[in-house]
Amino acid sequence: MACGVAVNLEGLVVGWGVAMKQHVGARCGAPSDPLEAAALSQRRALEAFCARHLAGRRLWLASNRGPYEFQARACGVQASKGVGGLVTALGAIASVTPVHWVAAAMTQLEACAAQEQGGVGAAVGQPGPMQLSFVSPTAEQYDRYYDGIANAVLWLLQHRVAHHTTEPTFDAATWQAWREGYVAVNRQFAAQLAAFAARDRAEPVFLVQDYHLYLVPHLLRERHPTAPIAHFTHIDWPPPEAWRALPEAVRRAILQGLLGADLIGFQGRRQVANFLACCEEFLQLPTKHGDGIVHVAGRRVRARAFPISIDPVALRSLAHTPEVTRASQAWADGGRMQTIAVIARTDPSKNLWRTLRAFDHFLEAYPSWRGRVRLVALLPASRQSCPAYRACLAQLEEACEAIQRRWRTPSWQPVELHLEHDYPRAVALLTQYDVLVVNSISDGMNLVAKEGPTVNQRAGQLILSEGAGAAEELRHACRMVNPFDLVGLADALDEALRAHPAERRWALAAQRHAIGAHTIWAWVHGQLATLLAEDG
Repeated sequence: MACGVAVNLEGLVVGWGVAMKQHVGARCGAPSDPLEAAALSQRRALEAFCARHLAGRRLWLASNRGPYEFQARACGVQASKGVGGLVTALGAIASVTPVHWVAAAMTQLEACAAQEQGGVGAAVGQPGPMQLSFVSPTAEQYDRYYDGIANAVLWLLQHRVAHHTTEPTFDAATWQAWREGYVAVNRQFAAQLAAFAARDRAEPVFLVQDYHLYLVPHLLRERHPTAPIAHFTHIDWPPPEAWRALPEAVRRAILQGLLGADLIGFQGRRQVANFLACCEEFLQLPTKHGDGIVHVAGRRVRARAFPISIDPVALRSLAHTPEVTRASQAWADGGRMQTIAVIARTDPSKNLWRTLRAFDHFLEAYPSWRGRVRLVALLPASRQSCPAYRACLAQLEEACEAIQRRWRTPSWQPVELHLEHDYPRAVALLTQYDVLVVNSISDGMNLVAKEGPTVNQRAGQLILSEGAGAAEELRHACRMVNPFDLVGLADALDEALRAHPAERRWALAAQRHAIGAHTIWAWVHGQLATLLAEDG
């Protein structure tokens, strides 16, 4: 395949920050809505902070997935803004301060972009609000790092959906995936970041992201001893008992890798406490739980909670586009029934099989709702290269078919299953739900629980799992459920569908108030201010 990706990508790379500013500014003149006003205030505070503390300095971001998705077209390679909470969150940073983003070349087109760099060379695009460069592991290395360890071991373990009778199992292949995949790719990331940053006159500021790159902070510390380094874990961090499923050498490497950072961020206070307990249990390091401090090798490392969030102004702007408006009308035209919405990747941690089983029990226990309610499930197929994820998808399809066979009538289909990745249609569904169910076994945060209340037009109710990180902020304004309790979820569905309009309006307003207290701008600002010691 011919490359040339850098040429075709340049305008999009350089224009990211400008486009973000225009997108947000279109609705940010003088917002009267409290949620939008909070977002604007927090954005301005972040801009002022960056002007004071980052003038002349570039942020260096590292994540497995980059900010763009590449598609081959007859006219060449086209790139569009990527989807997902991590990409959206980090992309927002580029709208307020210069950023250099280093990602893995996940596809052939991205590998071409990496080839255009000439190895460790010029970044894709020209100097501007954001530059992008790639590390380019071999296909075998990437598979071992991404599927062999990051997804098949770490993701399942940290979300507590690993079946310890069979997984994780560190056989020869798993050890090879660890050494020749995960460790090797983390070293590539650190080398790429260090080499590029060394060319800048100003001291770099490194922001390393998520469970794919646990080893990078320590590797960066060896190359840039005085540079500010932060790592943020977007997923859950379980207590020490869960980590004992990993060999001692692996869990020690993960903890020591993270402790190369000055600041280690998590989604909530529970994860911070679990991390500190791991440092005590496995490394015998002194910690201060009240202050979130770990003392290691003469350094003081801070572990803090920074709950990630959304940009409500940008999300509402998207919800008002013609594409989403048309899709919203299509969902609203689905009939006189009330709508229960479930939006999640087909991932074992999302607990979708139990959610469907609970809906089946709901129809049995509350027969008056038959023919008057539908469950609409938008479930993008996820990580189908991993056996556990393929099995999850097959299980979901079987559960949906069983519900249809049992309850469907000539005039009523109880479940609508859409195995698609269509973000505008998902946002459209969020505007129209009567009940939104987020029933994860474990989640670092779960942004659907925040996106839904932000754009919903029907004062819809939120049913939220105790295992979702969003519960820490939203539990007072939603119906909490245990993710393993099918009867409890069925009862919550009945209560939510019967809720008085005044209760629905109060709950939605309370959810929006909580979301406004910590928008995406506050998430970024909090980390940078703590890392650069503005608040100690």
